[in-house]
Amino acid sequence: MLLDLPEEALCLIAEELGLQCDRYSLVLSCRRLYTILLPTLYSRVVLCDVHNHTIRQVSQFFNNIAREPRLANAVRALRLESWDTEDDIEHIDCEFEYDADLIHGLVAGTCWSMQPYGQLLRGNTDAWLALLLPQLKGLRQISICYPFGSEYVQQMLVKAAKEDVTAFGRLADAFAEWYDTENSIHASCMEPFFKFPSIRRIGGSFILDSDREVGQPRITPFSGVTDIDLDMTNTECGFGVWIESCKALKTFRLNIGGSMVSDGPDIVSAPLRESISLHKSTLEAFWLCGETCQSLDDDDGWMGSFADFKVMKYLHISTTMLAGLDEDLEPTHDLVELLPPSLETLFLCHCHNELLDWVIDQLERLVNSNALPRLTSLGLEGWGPSEVDESSLETMRRLEELDKRCAEVGLYFATSIGSHRAVPSRFVSLWPCD
Repeated sequence: MLLDLPEEALCLIAEELGLQCDRYSLVLSCRRLYTILLPTLYSRVVLCDVHNHTIRQVSQFFNNIAREPRLANAVRALRLESWDTEDDIEHIDCEFEYDADLIHGLVAGTCWSMQPYGQLLRGNTDAWLALLLPQLKGLRQISICYPFGSEYVQQMLVKAAKEDVTAFGRLADAFAEWYDTENSIHASCMEPFFKFPSIRRIGGSFILDSDREVGQPRITPFSGVTDIDLDMTNTECGFGVWIESCKALKTFRLNIGGSMVSDGPDIVSAPLRESISLHKSTLEAFWLCGETCQSLDDDDGWMGSFADFKVMKYLHISTTMLAGLDEDLEPTHDLVELLPPSLETLFLCHCHNELLDWVIDQLERLVNSNALPRLTSLGLEGWGPSEVDESSLETMRRLEELDKRCAEVGLYFATSIGSHRAVPSRFVSLWPCD
């Protein structure tokens, strides 16, 4: 009988139910299960997913966890969709509960005692979330979709990082994104997370990093963050503040966003090269590609040599950013001299047609040289010849020969060049967020 199982087993069963509605039905099935399993309904929470009624949802959730602290401690993963800010207050047309005694009693004597009570009373969801989040002491993961005009949530995070890091003492993963498909949030929005003691992974989408002061002194490493993962993101400053803050960065992935994110440069490679070089003894995986790699004319410089990255296993990068180009758009380096002996996977993306034959030459030398004894997987992605002629047929033939040679030495080769395609199913990711 289900009810005869110990409480720990019942909680594990409830946690394994993928759908919230299934857990809800189980909780309501009898009094014993309600008492034991109610906190499992709060383990993974999504807020602000009801259009124009975010204040009702958030205030109700706040009142529930404020009246029963075990529910607050049960929240492990939280997703915040775009919410109402001060600019939206005049459009709020729903009722919500405001318990002044409960709110004052919860924050009295803490660093959160100075609250914008007027904004809470008016139904500003931004202010409610700023009061709510520090109460979730068991939070491990947070994902935030920032709306335009958000103010109080960001102020709260800055305050927590300076005065009460224990408010997020168990937080390990933090992700943020912009609510729209154009423009971005600034990278500084995520800087408070680096100061929380258990944080290990930070990521985001539609983020812009562009205003580090010239001559700003390098940061003394203090953060336990080991993994940074960014999509649709631009940087002129190489995420120096983020990367320098890390004591031992292991993985860094950046998919460049281009003009949808900002009007300025998509990426300036020199600052990123300088930042990443601080972690030559710890960086295991590096990924850099995106819109800026689409054209030879738009390429923004060489990312430098990775030969002295002692433990690097995975490298995914555009051909031009790895090899570099001179004024005549000719490669300036041989691939073999740029890669570390520890490398296990190499994926060259955005290979331009003009460079395809050169890349095949380089990969042939790489395979035959045994310069990378641990290499198990090669990848090459590009557009391929636009016209079928004798030259393009010869290029495709050489690709097939390279594929055969890789198979002979036990090396997996995945290509996506014109009609010559293979699914890179054997590529193993080192990114924990995957």
